[in-house]
Amino acid sequence: MGRDATIIDIAHRAGVSTATVSRVLNRTGKVREETREKVEAAARELDYQPNIVAKNLSTVRSNVIGVLVPDVRNPFYANIFVECEKYANEKGFSLLLYNFLESESLERHCYDMLMARRVCAVIHIGGSVERIEASPGFVEKIGEISERVPVVTSSFVEGTGSRCVEIDSGRGMKLLLDYLLGLGHERIALVGGREDDKPTAKKRKCYQEALRQNGIRYGNYYTAGSGTYNEQGGYLAMREILQKDKLPTAVIAVSDLVAVGVIRAIQEKGLEIGKDISVASFDNTYIAEIMEPELTSVGNDYGVLGRRIIDTVFDMMDGKTCQDFGEIPVRLKIRESCS
Repeated sequence: MGRDATIIDIAHRAGVSTATVSRVLNRTGKVREETREKVEAAARELDYQPNIVAKNLSTVRSNVIGVLVPDVRNPFYANIFVECEKYANEKGFSLLLYNFLESESLERHCYDMLMARRVCAVIHIGGSVERIEASPGFVEKIGEISERVPVVTSSFVEGTGSRCVEIDSGRGMKLLLDYLLGLGHERIALVGGREDDKPTAKKRKCYQEALRQNGIRYGNYYTAGSGTYNEQGGYLAMREILQKDKLPTAVIAVSDLVAVGVIRAIQEKGLEIGKDISVASFDNTYIAEIMEPELTSVGNDYGVLGRRIIDTVFDMMDGKTCQDFGEIPVRLKIRESCS
C-alpha cells in the first residue's frame, strides 16, 4: 500500500465500521463471531501493525480492568479484589482499584475516572448495584458505560447491558439457620445490614421463612441494626438487643466485621461467646479465624468467585453470550463460637 495500514483500511476491506474494527482489535464490546473473523482476516491481509504511541493517545482501550468497591479495607472486598487480580494477571491483564466509600456521587465519578484511564472493562462490587431500587441516574450511568466496555456487577442491574456474578446469600442463610436450629437454638437474632440492600434482603427473607417454617416467632429478635456493615454498627445493634428482657441464645451477623462488634458488646456485658450466646456470621474472612473464640462463618470460595468474575469479563470482551447473572455457591465453616 506504500504506507502502514490503519483501522480505516481494515474497515474498508472488511466492510465494517472503524468502531467495530477497534472492538475486535482491542477485545472490547460485543462483536459477532463472523464479523470478528472478517476483521482479523483483513488485518492479516493488510499486515496491520498497531502504532503503540498512537494507541496510547487514542480511544483504544488498554489491558487494564477497572474495579469499584465500597472500601477495600473490608476483608470481604479485599479478598475478591486479590483473587480477581491474581487470575487477571495470569491472563496478561492488570486491575485498577477505586474505593467509592459508600458515596453514590463518588461512585459515579469513579466511572468517569476509569473511562478517562481507558480501561477495557469494569467490575463493580457492592454499593448502588446492590440497591433494591437503584437511582435512575445511576442505572443510566451503568447503561451508558456498558455500551462502551463490559461491566460485571455483584448484583443484577436491570435495564443495562451489564452482567452479574452473585454470591448465593439465601443459601448461606439457610446453612447457618439449619446449623443453629440443629443445635437447639430458637431465639436467634439477625444483626446488621441495610434494608434497601438486595443481598441483605435475601438473607432476611430466608431468615424469616425458615423460622416461620419451624414455628418460631422472629419479631422479638430480628433487628435491622444501624444499617451498616462494620464493627460499630454491630456493636450498637447488639447493645440494643442486650437491653431486652429475654436475650437471644444465638446471633447471626450479616458480615464478619459486624460480628466483631456483636462479640464486643456481648463480652462487655460479661457474657461468654458460645456458652451464653452463640455467634455466627457471613463472609468467612480471616477475621473469623483470628477472633477469640474463632467465629463460625459462611462464605464463598473467593478463588472461584474471582475466576468467575474475570472469565465473565473476558467472555463479554470476546463477544460470547453470557448469562445475565450467575450465582456462586457458599459453604459453612464451623468453629468455636457456637454451641
